[in-house]
Amino acid sequence: MTETYDALVIGTGFGGAVAACRLAQAGLSVRVLERGRRYPKGGFPRDWDNPFNGWLWKHNQGLLDVKLLSGMSVVQSAGYGGGSLIYANVHLRPPEETFANGWPAGYGRAMLDPYYDLVAYMLDVQPITSSARGLPTKTKRMREVAQKLGREAQFFHPDLAVRFTPAGESMPNKFGVEQEGCNYCGECDIGCNVRAKNTLDLNYLAVAEQRGAQVTTQAEAINIEPLAPGYRVTYKDHAADGVERTVDARRVFLCAGAVNSTELLLRCRDDSGTLHELSDTLGYRYSANGDLLAFAFDTREPWDPAVGPTITTSIVVNEGQGPDKRWFLFQEGGHPAQVAGTLQMLNPAQSLARIPTDLMQRELVKVFRQRAKEMSSIDGERGRFQSVFLAMGRDKSNGKLELVPLTRELQAKWDVPSNLPLYRTQEQLCQDISEALGAQVAYNPLWERLHVPVSVHNLGGCVMAEDEAYGVTDPNGEVHGYPGLYVLDGSALPSSTGVNPASTIAAVAERNVEKAIRIILDNPDWKAPERALATPREDLIGNVTIPVGGTVASTSPVVGMRFTERMTGFHSPGHTPAEDYAGAEKAGRSANRVAEFTVTITLANLDRFLAEPAHGGIAQGVVHVSGLTPPEGAKVENGVFNLFVDTDSFYERRMIYLLPFIGQDGQQYLLDGYKVVKDQGDFDVWGATATLYTVIRQGKDKDGPVVSSGIIRLDKKDFAEQLTTFEVLGTTSTQAKADAYWRFGSMFLGTLWDVFVRPRLET
Repeated sequence: MTETYDALVIGTGFGGAVAACRLAQAGLSVRVLERGRRYPKGGFPRDWDNPFNGWLWKHNQGLLDVKLLSGMSVVQSAGYGGGSLIYANVHLRPPEETFANGWPAGYGRAMLDPYYDLVAYMLDVQPITSSARGLPTKTKRMREVAQKLGREAQFFHPDLAVRFTPAGESMPNKFGVEQEGCNYCGECDIGCNVRAKNTLDLNYLAVAEQRGAQVTTQAEAINIEPLAPGYRVTYKDHAADGVERTVDARRVFLCAGAVNSTELLLRCRDDSGTLHELSDTLGYRYSANGDLLAFAFDTREPWDPAVGPTITTSIVVNEGQGPDKRWFLFQEGGHPAQVAGTLQMLNPAQSLARIPTDLMQRELVKVFRQRAKEMSSIDGERGRFQSVFLAMGRDKSNGKLELVPLTRELQAKWDVPSNLPLYRTQEQLCQDISEALGAQVAYNPLWERLHVPVSVHNLGGCVMAEDEAYGVTDPNGEVHGYPGLYVLDGSALPSSTGVNPASTIAAVAERNVEKAIRIILDNPDWKAPERALATPREDLIGNVTIPVGGTVASTSPVVGMRFTERMTGFHSPGHTPAEDYAGAEKAGRSANRVAEFTVTITLANLDRFLAEPAHGGIAQGVVHVSGLTPPEGAKVENGVFNLFVDTDSFYERRMIYLLPFIGQDGQQYLLDGYKVVKDQGDFDVWGATATLYTVIRQGKDKDGPVVSSGIIRLDKKDFAEQLTTFEVLGTTSTQAKADAYWRFGSMFLGTLWDVFVRPRLET
């Protein structure tokens, strides 16, 4: 007969580790399932030449799980200790105002501070100033920059879960686990091989096992099924070639992380049907926590990114009021010395011309991976003069995680344009700091080319709310309609925290597992034993000075532009050859197979749009294709537009449209089109800029099979309407708006001059 545990914990991150520890301390029988591996001292991967040797989850269950979702690129950990294995150790408490945005009644600093204190005690947090080794170079440089930019009053050193005892000396921590002191190797975010990071396996999880919790690693939960009473969890045993096993428990605590917990519950509701009564809000209010990744290259003085913990400083930015308020943290970053050459591929001084413009997410990653391999041998000395920047803030938490109807792949719907005010302000500060360092700023290529953010702080999807009409769990983390099933991880947080969320995830888990234990034991006074030892800590962000009216304005204002375009035409399915666009258009017209779209194109940063060869923008809207889309059309949410891309001929440019959508059959499609801007001898400027040669591909990449082809055109009436839709974003200044229109118009008309007029003058 199968043993039934009092509690089963799925996942060992900042929610799961807390739950496992406290449930075991309460004397309950506890089973823990973790999909990743254990990483003993010295056990993290270090094969710099082979990304498949221990690094990637998709290749033999490696350390890093990189998910290229349709609207978001997600980086998370897979291992015993969850995200603590690869995060940058930062522990901060968000301001009180953070909890006013959609959190259940009562949630706030007064409620959570005792639990924040408890987390701080368990993880032994302290700032870099506690280190006897002194401040790393990059830490000193950041204070100098903050002073130079008039932001010193918003500068501080955050608490870090790092052991700053002497390096190389092994001593037991307060839970009896051997650790060494930080040796400033800069490898925090790829796994600390000397055990100087206070990762969860060295404290919370160690206590859980000391108190009898049974842990199974390489065990990936794939289904949750109600019993009477309790639940049965099916998991895939990766240590036994993926064989499926089951474990029963009276209560289940789901703590697999925001993306994975949400996906598991979606599959239980919509695929297996075992939890078919889950709230309709499942997957909603997903947040990327406002993450923005940037880089600075060729700093005036050494930055030494490989010396010291990954992050040691923070700057608070607070601009605007009400719905227009932008609140975020800027943090300096480092990286291991071995990746210095690889990162040089992003240096603006390096030519990116040979990287094709018309690539979607997965294709672009493959190309950059190859380019990174080529750049990896660059002299390491140059790497001393480059930096990583991380910004995170209060985004709108208006994303959605869902399963694609036919393929059942997980996708993230993320509305970049509505979050652009935050991203623009973050970019402004990255630009300011780079200039202060005498460096050039660069952004991650997925953001640069496709405007797809990279998030390392995913939140939401299974949010807490008093009523299931507004959330998946109640304010104590128990799933509405499923007694004894809890969600205690980042997916339960109803909004972005704006700061590194580890402390908040853990504090909420401490509070909610305490509530659960009190009910299980029928003991309203039960507390974690360490509550008596945890003392109140300083509120670091609370000590920051925010001037009346907000922090100092950026010296590098970022303006964008937006316009709407409608094009109509005809398509013919299965026409051969697909490149016979005119023939396909004729056949489509005869059969009245209409193809049209209306998209709003957003140029997030006009300066970068004009400077970058890709001239890229975000396209969102609706596409209609006879026979492929429903009558109301299909949404385009992560489309790409490129204006006047260079070709092999100086006198030719191309406009590129890549519009992904889901057809009425539930399959994914990509409208792949281009305009040939070239003088064909008849000086037909209008025809060149208004004629879009298109194919529709199955799938979401450029290598998908063609299912339809034809021509879609911009007529003069729609063009006249399009001109009225142009607007400048990010400024209220009339002069700045006029300047933006002038610069965009100059680029547009100047390119047409180069293509159509210059050749005639030079002959």
